[in-house]
Amino acid sequence: MPLDDPPEPAALAGLPRERVDDALCRVHRADRGPWWFASVDPHRPHACGRFDVPAVYGACYTATSVTGAVAEALQAYGRGGLPIEELRTRRVARIRVSSRAPAAAALTEPGARGFGITQALWADADRARSQAWALALLRAGWRALRHGLHHDPTGGERGVTLLDTAGAHLPYDDPEWEADSSPMVDDPEVREALHRLGIHLVDGDEPLERASVDDVARRRV
Repeated sequence: MPLDDPPEPAALAGLPRERVDDALCRVHRADRGPWWFASVDPHRPHACGRFDVPAVYGACYTATSVTGAVAEALQAYGRGGLPIEELRTRRVARIRVSSRAPAAAALTEPGARGFGITQALWADADRARSQAWALALLRAGWRALRHGLHHDPTGGERGVTLLDTAGAHLPYDDPEWEADSSPMVDDPEVREALHRLGIHLVDGDEPLERASVDDVARRRV
């Protein structure tokens, strides 16, 4: 059964809530900083992030583990082969969450079902629908969302999407948020994550078969 449209924002205020983890991870381009809050392009919603919201607001995507962050950021290489150059152009940020971080809407808790939420919210290909939910949740007062990850076949990994003003800045302009960013290519946790996901590194011109699902909607990281 497809995911329904979101209810009125006021109806979502009572969702289960959860404290944001004290450590998060994010994969980002090496030529950019670790923080970016992306806004949806209303003319091309399927080419935007799953929970992107309209400007002047934006969404910043993190995960609760390196494996989750790698699975989402490198989602176009989900059939075994990853050019090593893709690691060289990215960094992995390990994030210390501020003690003042807002509570997250706990979208994977059983009680969320009573608000109309199903796994399709993070696993369906309908980005316009999930973006409509993100906007409704933002209007309901939620500034963070804890959810599953589309490209995690186990169903156990978790993402945390931060909702704030659009652009490159610390979350909520709070200096307690800290991101220690380092190269991916020699990171042992990244290598272990790739191994767990069944993805091997390719160096050279070996042909690659790319995943087709969501290729046009790769998350901007």
